[in-house]
Amino acid sequence: MSQYGRLICISGPDTGKEYELNRDRMLIGRSSTQDIVLNDNYASRQHAEIHYLQNAYRVHDLGSKNGVWVDGRRLGEGATAWLEDGIEVQFASTRFRFQDPSATITAPALIAVREPALRVDPSTRQVYVDGILLEPPLSVKQFDLLWYLFQNRGRVVSKDEIAVNVWPEVEGEVYDANIDRMVSRVRSRIEPEMSEDPRFIVTIRGYGYQMKDDAV
Repeated sequence: MSQYGRLICISGPDTGKEYELNRDRMLIGRSSTQDIVLNDNYASRQHAEIHYLQNAYRVHDLGSKNGVWVDGRRLGEGATAWLEDGIEVQFASTRFRFQDPSATITAPALIAVREPALRVDPSTRQVYVDGILLEPPLSVKQFDLLWYLFQNRGRVVSKDEIAVNVWPEVEGEVYDANIDRMVSRVRSRIEPEMSEDPRFIVTIRGYGYQMKDDAV
C-alpha cells in the first residue's frame, strides 16, 4: 500500500478515479495546470489546495465561488480543515473520499457505504434521497431551485435572491406565489411525508427559505 494519502472520486464523470497526494502541496481546480483537474463546470480554475503537514493533510479553500465542503460542512472563504481517514471532501459539485493509509481502519465497508440523506448531482441533474434515485427526475426549474438551496444550505436565502438566481432569464418580477409553488412541488418530491418539522427545506415566513445544514 502506498504511504501517501489519496482522494477517490465518488461523483460525476470521474467516479472511481484515484489521486495520490504525493506532494507537500497539491493544487485542485478546473484549470488543466492543476495537480488534480476537476471535470466540473461549477469549479473555479484554481479551487483549493491540500497541504501535507506533520504527517497529516489539510485542505484550504482558495476563495472558490462554489465552495469546499468537508464532511458536509462548507468551509469559509480562505478557511482550512484537517482531513481524517474516510471523510468526504467536496469541491463545487465533485465529491471525493479521503483515504489515509496511516490510519487504522476497522470497518472500511461501513465507511464506503455512508450515503447522505440528500444528494444533488448537477453534472447529471440527478437527485438521491437516502441513496435512492428520484424518479421521474425534477423539472429543469425544480432542479435549479433545489441546487441553489443545496449550495447555500445552512443559510437563509430570500425570495428575491431565489428569483434572481433561479429565473435569471425573466425580465421583470417573479412573484412570491410562483416561488412558493415551486418550493412546494420540490418538497413534495424529496419529502412526500410532510410534517410540521420539514426534513430538508424550512420556510422562513415573510422572507424566504433555508435548506437544513444537516441535509447531507
